[in-house]
Amino acid sequence: MADAFGRMVEDFHHGRLVERPVYRRDDGHVSEAHLAGYFADYNDWSDLEKRMAERVSGSVLDVGCGVGRTTLWARREGHAVCGVDRSPGAIRVARERGIERAAVGDMTALGIDTGFDTVLVVGKQLGLGRSRAALRGTLAELARVTEPGGRLVADLNDPTHPDARAEPEYLNERTVEEGLTYRRFRVEYDGLVGPWIDLLMTSPATLRGVAEETGWTVEAVVESETSAYAVVLGR
Repeated sequence: MADAFGRMVEDFHHGRLVERPVYRRDDGHVSEAHLAGYFADYNDWSDLEKRMAERVSGSVLDVGCGVGRTTLWARREGHAVCGVDRSPGAIRVARERGIERAAVGDMTALGIDTGFDTVLVVGKQLGLGRSRAALRGTLAELARVTEPGGRLVADLNDPTHPDARAEPEYLNERTVEEGLTYRRFRVEYDGLVGPWIDLLMTSPATLRGVAEETGWTVEAVVESETSAYAVVLGR
């Protein structure tokens, strides 16, 4: 499948965009890709992301690192950090930006044996998939690469939050169970069409139940004014 996301961020990074990339949802809805956000410095992060950063300690595995936005921050803060993303183009950009430890990989099968003190998953990517079983599998894989006593810090969207109900018909058609819904979209740029990406939206209560099935303990839930929230899971 074409790496539309990778081409998009590479061209943006090198100042050679040929058109505005878009995200196409599975119902046909199209929105413009927010490219600057992938490169945002710490000062431009959301309040929720900054509060997530406060929970990071020790060695860090940045899963779904993209072009290295959070990876670079972790390194500047003195953490030993490794970034992983399934987009080869994004990893090329991350390396160009000075991240030596950046590799192509899928969070559901990382191919990493090293244990980390903190696994960081920013961008609502923890819910990759469209089922409870998919979320369970991802959490189990991330537990495998987390040291005992370590933690997972991730953000998600709560489908039961009023802010998430702006398009109830869309979400209702994709509800897996109470508190668990998914969105499906893909990146389109310069004639390239990326793979469909399914991202789960899960309520904190539902996430707690799935996490406990995979050996995690919920240490904290960090709420925001929107449907976005962060969770800190402990091993």
